[in-house]
Amino acid sequence: MKPPNGIHNQKRGGLNRQGLLIAIVLGFAVGIIIIQPLGISLFQYDQSGDTGNWWYLFKNAVGQALGFGDVDQILKNILFGIMRSSLALMFYTRKTIFQLNREKVGITLIRELLDKGENHEVEFKSTLRWDLRQGKVNKALEMVVAKTIAGFMNTEGGHLIIGVDDEGRILGLEQDYGTLKKPGKDGFEQYIMQLVSFNLGTHFCPLAKVTFYQFEEKDICYVRVYKSQKPVYLNLGDRSHFFIRTGNGTRELDMPEALDYMETHLN
Repeated sequence: MKPPNGIHNQKRGGLNRQGLLIAIVLGFAVGIIIIQPLGISLFQYDQSGDTGNWWYLFKNAVGQALGFGDVDQILKNILFGIMRSSLALMFYTRKTIFQLNREKVGITLIRELLDKGENHEVEFKSTLRWDLRQGKVNKALEMVVAKTIAGFMNTEGGHLIIGVDDEGRILGLEQDYGTLKKPGKDGFEQYIMQLVSFNLGTHFCPLAKVTFYQFEEKDICYVRVYKSQKPVYLNLGDRSHFFIRTGNGTRELDMPEALDYMETHLN
């Protein structure tokens, strides 16, 4: 199946005009209030043979910069402001380009995963906790997601995509969003991390990295799960369960199987 066109990372969509304006304004202000007085005061301090009071010279230079007393001072303010805002603009643009390039890599990966379909390293989930058949929250679905994450951690790691059905069709996360105390991507990510923390263990949270992408105005959640060097157990009630990935599914091992698997595959 070919994924829909128009995928992009929901967290960013290119150069942010407001952020760009803030970077320019702050850069201009820093150039006038800090960079210019710092340069002038250091020059004056050096000219005095390093014997004067640098702090006094700096404060005096700040006062002159803020005073806009004459044409020369205004021109110096403009010059230093433009210099610093140009640097701020350069760093802001470089950071944005780096983020966009990283997003392109993620977009390419998601497309490849949707094309290949489910396998031992890829799992699609329609929802996190909203039961599409019953039309209500179903806590059992959360445990299915937790089992999948635990299985990936105990095997070779993997890719979990939520908001996509078994055939790779995009369903989105809107129904899940509506069940959260904090609707939206931030609340969704927090809920997944709580799910990992409460059911697998807080120390395994760094092995699950959450990112959001968008297909045709529908959010999907991508969870990159990394392999654990220690056994990961899913705690249900008063029992601990051990899961691994086999084929395109997640399987629980009984105690003898789990001990044999851990001896062979885990430290």
